[in-house]
Order: sequence, then structure tokens, then C-alpha cells
Amino acid sequence: MSAQPLPDTLFTGQNLIELASVSSTNTYAKDLLANSKPIEGTVIMAYAQAEGRGQPGSIWLSEPGKNLTVSYIFYPVFLEAQMQFYLNMAVALAVKDCCEFLLNDEVKIKWPNDVYVGNRKIAGILLENSISGTNISSAIAGIGLNVNQTGFDASLPNPTSLCLIKQKEFDLKETLHTLSAFLEKYYLQLRQQHFNFLEKAYTTSLFRYQQTQEFRKGDKVIRGEINGVSKEGKLIIHSSGREMRFGFKEVEYVI
Repeated sequence: MSAQPLPDTLFTGQNLIELASVSSTNTYAKDLLANSKPIEGTVIMAYAQAEGRGQPGSIWLSEPGKNLTVSYIFYPVFLEAQMQFYLNMAVALAVKDCCEFLLNDEVKIKWPNDVYVGNRKIAGILLENSISGTNISSAIAGIGLNVNQTGFDASLPNPTSLCLIKQKEFDLKETLHTLSAFLEKYYLQLRQQHFNFLEKAYTTSLFRYQQTQEFRKGDKVIRGEINGVSKEGKLIIHSSGREMRFGFKEVEYVI
């Protein structure tokens, strides 16, 4: 894969709000949307977060000045609320492709919104959508990408970073530009309603797709294969000849 610089985006990342420190970039973006209407593709980039958030019930720990902790603002008014997982697909695919471009290595999406290199997590995504009527009125795509951090909190079970893998430091602004380019690519696919393309690309990029493995549901362990994701975002697992569907946090990988 070429490592040549990517072309400028049309709008994604063109309006950059750069902050030394903030409680959370997603919270900042929410406040911004409550009081104004920033141009589509606006990105909030913070070098330190006091209260970084992951998926509900989780926090995002990041060493100040070492990683990308950013939130993008989009207005996918063309997307029905019942189809909102396709936005998750688009953002996850963008982060995956960005990492593959920078690492020249295979990267996978661990359902629903983590990005993995091998068995290690390199990025996480938090999407927060506002609904108006039957459609999405605005969306905040929060992305935490481990870039130059080499030491991690002991509470994190399996982290890695671009620097740890490539044994070199990356420029944060250049990394942001790369991420913005891939985000725009997939967001435009979504805008053109290429749902089949996004679904196929997301499904085949899933971590351990169609591999027999163990999953934990409460205190039970299930052996099965991931066979896809429903339009509502439920993970489809085939086990013992039957199909099971699980929502977020109803089941987890055993790694």
C-alpha cells in the first residue's frame, strides 16, 4: 500500500479546533452543537482529556500529547435512525483503513467499535447521534487512536500503538490528515447509500470472522463463529447449528 501523502479532503477535518486540554472531545462537540452549527466535518482535537470516554460504562485512557483523541461532527440527515449502525460501519472502516495505510499491515474491527492489530487494541470509537423525527440530525464520531504512546496503564489488557508496531514516532497532525481522508471516503459512500458495500466491507473486516472461537455471555462460555452483523448492529454468531444475535455488551470475545 502506498505511503504517499493523501490528497486534501473536501470538508472532513478542514475546520480544526485544537485544544491543549478538555474534559472530553465528544462533550466539547456536544456543547458546540447545542450553541451553534459548526460546518460539517469539523474536528475537535485535544492533546489531553481529563474525562475521556469509551463505550458506555468505559473510560478512555491516553497519555497527554501522544495520541489522537478527536471528535468529528457530521450531519447525516439522509440517514434514517433505524439505519444508524451503517454510520458505525463507515467510521470503523475508516479507522481500520487509516491504520492499515500507516502500518502496511492487516487491521481488523472488533465488534462493535474497537480496532485491532493482531490481538491488540490500537483504537476505539464512540458515536453519539441526535435524532430528529425518523432521521439522524447530527452525529459525533469520537475516535481514540494510540499513536506514540509506548507505556500503558496496567488496567488496559491488550493495548498497542502505531509507534510500538513500527518502532518510530508519527506526526499527530499528519496522522489526523490521514484519518480525515479515510473518514471522508467512507462518509461519502454512506451519503450515496452504498449500504451493501459498507456491510460487506465491515463484515469481512471483523476480528476473527468465520473462525470458531469462544465468547462469554454472563457466566457462560459459547463456542461459535461470527457470521455477520444485523442491520441493527447485533452480532450474529452460529453455534451448535443455530443462529444467535447479541446486542452491545450482551456477549464478549474471549481473547
